[in-house]
Formats: sequence, structure tokens, C-alpha cells
Amino acid sequence: MNITCERPYVFFALLIIIPVFILLNTRHHFSFRKMVFVRSLFISLSVCMILLAYAKISWGMHLMPVQKNGTSVSFVFDISNSMLAEDGPEGSTRLEAASVYAKKLLSKMNGNPVSVVLAKGDGMTAVPLTEDYVMIESLLEVISPALMTVPGSSIGKGILKAKESFPSNYSTAGRIWVFTDGEETDSQLKNALTECMTSGIPVTIIGFGSETETEVLAGDKKTYVHSALRSEKLLKTIDDVKKNLSYYKNQAPVSYINSTEKGSGMVLLSQLKDNESQIITYEAKPVPRYKLFLLFAVLFFAFNYIFTEFDFTKIFTDTKREKSPKQKKGSKKLAGISLVFVMLFFTSCSSQTISIMKGTYAFKQKHYKHAVSCYLTAVHNTEEKKDEAYYYSLFDLGTAYSMLDEKDAAMDKFARISEEAPASVLYATYYNSGVIAHKNADYDKALEYFRRALEVDSTRIEAKINMELSIHMAEENVQHNEAKSIPATEQKTPVPEMEKSVFDRVKENDKKQWKNSESDKGQNLADDY
Repeated sequence: MNITCERPYVFFALLIIIPVFILLNTRHHFSFRKMVFVRSLFISLSVCMILLAYAKISWGMHLMPVQKNGTSVSFVFDISNSMLAEDGPEGSTRLEAASVYAKKLLSKMNGNPVSVVLAKGDGMTAVPLTEDYVMIESLLEVISPALMTVPGSSIGKGILKAKESFPSNYSTAGRIWVFTDGEETDSQLKNALTECMTSGIPVTIIGFGSETETEVLAGDKKTYVHSALRSEKLLKTIDDVKKNLSYYKNQAPVSYINSTEKGSGMVLLSQLKDNESQIITYEAKPVPRYKLFLLFAVLFFAFNYIFTEFDFTKIFTDTKREKSPKQKKGSKKLAGISLVFVMLFFTSCSSQTISIMKGTYAFKQKHYKHAVSCYLTAVHNTEEKKDEAYYYSLFDLGTAYSMLDEKDAAMDKFARISEEAPASVLYATYYNSGVIAHKNADYDKALEYFRRALEVDSTRIEAKINMELSIHMAEENVQHNEAKSIPATEQKTPVPEMEKSVFDRVKENDKKQWKNSESDKGQNLADDY
């Protein structure tokens, strides 16, 4: 079990409790020593629990929902020498087949951001996330094992490098596609798949080549080795990872598909969502245990009064005897303590209320990503009831997204708030939607939102001012567009021949750049396949 502590220096404060405890138990008369010992013991334990709660100790893992807009894909290409085996379609090499396959996928991806990682050695990000598919296609034209002369094939390290290509604050959900024959020399694939599953990043392995072994030349250009598509090995690795992580309720899917299967490309493309869709992924986070320690602190503090003010031996013997004023006072204290226990164990804040409070606190601290996670949980817990908490959660979630500059996500949440929401929420929703539309220079839509806000609350001056500004900017924008309009006959089109020559020049420079990056170090490359 992995135990972490965010503030370990708090443990030094625990050392102060020991001398204080000894001091309290040596300064009192013997007749009071028993009561003082019990009281100081429980108070010390209560203080210890408070300090441990402040230390932010965590153990265990839980999956936290994180909302993303659309999907980004990282292409991981195995460029080991085994990928040069000529058992692909029509006698092509496995790497050539993977290149053609990837180009066909790119032609159908409709603008999804894509990165390219070369899986050889420690792996390398050849192309960061981009929507410029021309750059990726130019790399696929020259892709070969010669791009990296590092020996060995590490599919796992390539997957981990692909995982790093998705920035932590990136707005889209990450997905990894691995183009390989399954040959690896360091057995890192299982660890890499495990890390991706716990991080909420789906992985699909696409197999290339024949199941029948083929001779290929190793990296030393002398030794011949036998290589084949290791689909059974890949499937077994995936099954082992799923079994080891069976306790996760929301696993990121990991799958294998053979490139020669009919419709395999459509299966991959079906994994992609429309860029405007909302995708909820799950990220593994340590479970904080401060609530547990705070509960123990309250219990120990309550035990301090229970065991010093209440005499358990007289429960049954003094039931008919008239109680003294001191006993009545003790009974009142006991009744108060009992009430506290009833409140603790039989009533509690609802989970959505706690999530909203956490999100509000994180929002005030400008930790907007954490606030989004809290509000997502609250929305999920209240989605069926559609009560006031649901609309408050939706509005807070949209506001947090707007602070992260996720305007599309914010507008999507605001659009889900119906007319049944409280008036204050409805006004703020229309007003914030108008602000976002105004920032996007969509002044007509901004005008409509501010008008709706005033229909909810006509006394709000800021909405009136912004509506007037939107009217003014809309009129000014129309005049500006009319002044800048250019006749279609004056527009120049690029010369096709010049465009082709420039593109060929770029491809030639790319090839030279990759070949110039080759290492000249002498290495034993007999095992490089």
C-alpha cells in the first residue's frame, strides 16, 4: 500500500505532545491524577489526530472524473529492424504497411490533434500534437529504423513517451495507437499499459505482419533473426494487465486489433468522438484520509468528557435515587455529547453538498482544475434528481471551465440549465454566456443572452450596460466587414507548380534532418531487431 504525506514536517510537532503529557500528569495531587491522566490522554490523542489530518496523509487510489472536449491521438511507430520484414500486403514491409495504414486513418480523422512517437530505445516524440497532417505525412514518407540507431525495441517506452506528449492541462482526451509487430527486447509493455490504464489513457495496439516467422537482418547488417507478428503474446499481456487492475471500477480500455482484419480502420475511427462532444475520462488520484483523522479527533475529544464526567458503575444502582445538582449537570453534559454523536452518525452533509463546497473552496484558491473535478462529481450525483443542487453544480462547473478558457465546455454546461433553475442561477447563466459570446466577437448572440438575463432580472445595471455595448459592437462590426470586403476577382490563388516544389523541398529537408541525426557510435547491433 502506497502511503504519501504532503506535509511531513508536521510529525515534529507530535514530539511536543510527549513532554506536555508528562508535565500534566506530575503536577497534580494523587487523588486527581487518575482523572487528569484520562483527560490528558484523550486530549493528546485528539491533538495528534488533528495534526495528522493537517499533514495530509493519503493511501489507496481512486478514479477522479475529468471532462475533456474531443480526442487527441498519439501514433506510436515501432521502427525496429523486425518491422522491415517483407510479409506485409503485396510484399511490402511491415513498416511500409503501417505508414500506408496511418495515412488512411489521417485522411478520415477530421482535424483531431495527432502526435507521432518513434518507439526505439527510450522513444522520441518526432511530431508534437498538431492538426497539420502534412507534417506527419512528410515524416511517414521517410520513416525507417535508420532514423534512430539506438539498439533494441521498446514498445513500452514508446507508449510512455506518447503519454507524455499529452500536456496535463490539455483540453482534449488522449488516446494512443501503437503500430507494431509485437517484437520487444526489454519487456516494458506491461508496465506501460498499466500506467496508461491508471491514468485514464486508452491504448490500442495494431498488429502488422504475418504470424509465420520471417528472416530479417539485425542491426549489425550481418546476423539474420526470425521474426513474426506476436499477437498471442500481445493479447496475453493485455489480459494480465486487466486482471491486475480488476479492482478499478473505470478502467481505460486497452485492446488489440490486427491491421489485416476487415473494418479494423473503422473500429479505430469509431473510438474518436466529435470535437464538440464531452468526454469523461478518469485519472487515478491518491485518497486523502484527513476526514478519518478528524473523525478520530472528535471521538477522542468526546471520550475525554464521557470517561471523566460519567460514572458507569452507578447506571443501574442509582436509577431511583434523586440526583444532586452536580449529577444533573453531568447528565446535561452527557446528553449534549449524545446529541453530538447522533448528529455525527445519523445526519451528514450530502455528498453533492460536500463536492460543491470543495469546488467553491478550490475556485476561490484559483485551483480551477480541481474545482472542475469537484463540480463534475456534484453534477454526476444530482443528475437524476434535477434539483437546485444540480443547477448550481452545472453553473459552477461552467464558470470553472470559463476560467480555464474552455469556452465551448462552459457554454455546453450553461446550455443544459433549463428554465426550472432558480432565478439567480438563470440570470448568472445568461449573463456569463453573454460575456463568453462577447469575447468570441459573436455580438449578436451576446446581445440575445444579455436580453434574456434582463428578462429574468430587469434591475441589473451591468447586464444593461453590456447589452448596449453588444449592440454598438455588432453595428460597428457590420460596417467594418463592409469596408474590408474584396471582390472575388482580386483574390490570388497559389500556383500549383510552386506549391508542389515547396512541398518536395520540405520533404527533402526532413529526410536530410533525420539522416543527419543518426549516431556514429560503434555498438554491438546483433540483437537490434
